[in-house]
Amino acid sequence: MDNLILSRIDRAVADNIQDIQRSFGSQAGIVQDFIVFISKRLKTDLFGYTRFTIQDFCEHTGRRRQELAMIHPDFISGKSSPPIIHGFAFQTVLDFALYTMLERNLIFSSSYSYKLKDAVIQLHSFPILKDLKLNFVRSSNEQKIYDIRVSDELMNGFLSRYYTLNAECYRIVGKGRGGDSRKKLVMYLSKLAHVLASSGTLETVVPLDRLCSLADIYDVRPAHRKQNLARMLGIIAGSGGFGLDFFFVSQPAYAVRLVFKPLVAGRVLQVEHLFYHKLLINMRALFDSLYGKEKCGAGFAFDEDPFQLWLVSSSADPEAKAQVLSQAYYLTLNLNVNTREALSMIRSGNFLSLLVVR
Repeated sequence: MDNLILSRIDRAVADNIQDIQRSFGSQAGIVQDFIVFISKRLKTDLFGYTRFTIQDFCEHTGRRRQELAMIHPDFISGKSSPPIIHGFAFQTVLDFALYTMLERNLIFSSSYSYKLKDAVIQLHSFPILKDLKLNFVRSSNEQKIYDIRVSDELMNGFLSRYYTLNAECYRIVGKGRGGDSRKKLVMYLSKLAHVLASSGTLETVVPLDRLCSLADIYDVRPAHRKQNLARMLGIIAGSGGFGLDFFFVSQPAYAVRLVFKPLVAGRVLQVEHLFYHKLLINMRALFDSLYGKEKCGAGFAFDEDPFQLWLVSSSADPEAKAQVLSQAYYLTLNLNVNTREALSMIRSGNFLSLLVVR
């Protein structure tokens, strides 16, 4: 199994795609791309800051570097001035989008509810980033390297509140004109496929207008909407490689019958979920035993989520973390991984290398 073919997307995001537009306006496409990109990177970056370049971001989202590296149009026109932190102006399209995600929440048009153990949690807004660092020599042409930490809410969604998402399809269909609309449709289709698979079925019927709304298809004539939607679904299922067949039906109203073809077996997803669950539950237990409330003078108490700060710190208890990783492999796949091997896997960022389901 390629552990990075299927990524994850927070349900709170996927269930409220239109709220990204309402919250971030012209930056919505980049914000959505960033959430997908960073959720994919979290699969391998649990034990450190996520580090990336603009080229990395483009390779995983289908965006063009030239568009993201240009000065934001609002700053060129003088409509507004770029924010400046420590003498650095966040003036390029990507820099300003990252700054905005650090400053502003994704706000839901209606409260989003989900269950956590025996409690019902209500989300009204959703922070995306909690830390952003830029590493480069300003006097040279050295490429900028971004170091980020995601919000606690986004991390929690990645671990326990998610739909699976075909990240490769998302990247491929995002290229070219209309890419943002195709990406939104891929996210919705991924959500449908996940929900249906969980209920033991592979097909459903969806109103034509619902799919067109998500895909930004607003033609007046139904025949034109159907034609444009068919073209878009054809790209997603064809060059995008999304496992999907679709058929237009007219009873009881104009609709589309969708038949999904899973990319990987359900057992693979179950084992991956169990692996992450065991890994993070036991990491949390380790942190609590070392730095619980009564011991919180150990250097992490200043952070809103000291557990996440400890988890990404490479110098904090690496051997103990390696033991927990070894245990996760044993509990989920009955694999014996010694502490030295596990430590090497964590330091290399390749701690998923043995997560292969046969």
